[in-house]
Amino acid sequence: MRPPLLCLLIGLIIPLAPTDAGATLGAQSSAGQVPRIALRITKKQRREAKRLFNQAHLAYRRGDYEEAILKWEQSYELSKEPLIFESIANAFERLGDPERALENLSKWRKTAPRREHKSLDSRIENLESRIARLVEERQLKQAEEAERERVEAERLARERDAQQQQDDEAERAAAGPSTMEILGWSLVGGGGAAEVAGVVTDIVAAVTRPSEDDACSAQGDLLLCRDAMRDDIESSNQLAIVGDILWIAGAAIATGGVVVLLTAVEPDTTETEQAPELDARLVPFVGPSGGGLLFTVPF
Repeated sequence: MRPPLLCLLIGLIIPLAPTDAGATLGAQSSAGQVPRIALRITKKQRREAKRLFNQAHLAYRRGDYEEAILKWEQSYELSKEPLIFESIANAFERLGDPERALENLSKWRKTAPRREHKSLDSRIENLESRIARLVEERQLKQAEEAERERVEAERLARERDAQQQQDDEAERAAAGPSTMEILGWSLVGGGGAAEVAGVVTDIVAAVTRPSEDDACSAQGDLLLCRDAMRDDIESSNQLAIVGDILWIAGAAIATGGVVVLLTAVEPDTTETEQAPELDARLVPFVGPSGGGLLFTVPF
């Protein structure tokens, strides 16, 4: 007889409790089909799948979406009912995780009845739009965070460099002047003193030198000078020579001292970009009528 076979098939279909989440095992879907647990499972597995599904439904109702997802996933492992994916997707939406919601809803879309495709496609499109906005917001937030970190790193680097410079200056001040600095200042001081002495000597030589009108007189085409003035003239010439030697040598020594001081200063290693060096030089020179200092700057 046919009826016993029909009853046997109906007995193998175990409906589960309905849920507001959208996956209603045992309840008729919008497509008019009745989702069913797979037939090739034991009665114990069917009971366990139903129990887990009902627990997930209760957890979803009280707002415990993570617990609901866990129970639904366990129920799916036993029943292999694809409609559960829609319930899981709804729970992920409530948790604010559209990526996982889209993943599970797409799984249900693959096996859903054709008449439900339109509504599912609309939901999938909305989820994809939400995900795109979230990705854009996340990227903007990451860019802002990276900019804040960059500004903070630059500020810390400036503070660290300033502190290092202060520490170096304090260390140099505590250590006192170096040997090269002492030598440089000594050369500058000695050279400056010699230069001043040379200038003073030249002035004395010029003041003590007899004038040509007093020492000499013209006799026709000849210029006759008195012997009494000859010693004064020679003494003045000697003083002028000594003065020139003193101030020229003093200028050279002072210039050497400046060079020593410049080389004794340690370069600032904290600067990432160094200014071009200025090759300025102070060169003494002597001419037929005197000497001087020449300041040269190449460019």
